[in-house]
Amino acid sequence: MNSKKGVTLYNLIFPVWILLWFPSWLWLIIIPANYIIDRLIFTILGKHYKPELTNDFYRNNTWKLFLRGFGADFIGMLFLLVPTIILDTVFDSVSAVRNFTHDLQYNLYNNPLAVIYTLIAVALAGLLIFLFDRRALRKMGVFTEEQAKKIALFMAIFTAPYLYLLPPSLFY
Repeated sequence: MNSKKGVTLYNLIFPVWILLWFPSWLWLIIIPANYIIDRLIFTILGKHYKPELTNDFYRNNTWKLFLRGFGADFIGMLFLLVPTIILDTVFDSVSAVRNFTHDLQYNLYNNPLAVIYTLIAVALAGLLIFLFDRRALRKMGVFTEEQAKKIALFMAIFTAPYLYLLPPSLFY
């Protein structure tokens, strides 16, 4: 008798933060809002350091920061998925692990470890936003290293994916 170990799908409803990556009506709100926030922060800080730059400059360059921010958010989302995919598979029978991965996805504030892990994911995405934006700002060739760092830092602080901290139970 041949027996094959099958894969069991426990999660037919995804956590709220993964829904952001599937095309839906949410994109009609999230994408423009994210772009507007990026544009405001970039323009305000950029004009502070380089008042001679035109609105055309900001319009033509905001998308570079915007796309990098989405890339960083996506990496943060993958970081949140790792425990679900790996730990649930490897430690399927360990209840503490299953509780952690379940709470990470659905009952975030029931588990302090899940909250800490989610905060690390937000911080990781924020760090990546800083690094990606600083590099893009330096490549623009109009900001000094110090100015690029400060603008990138504000972009990272104000555009980190805090949505990961919303309790998923609000959406179910």
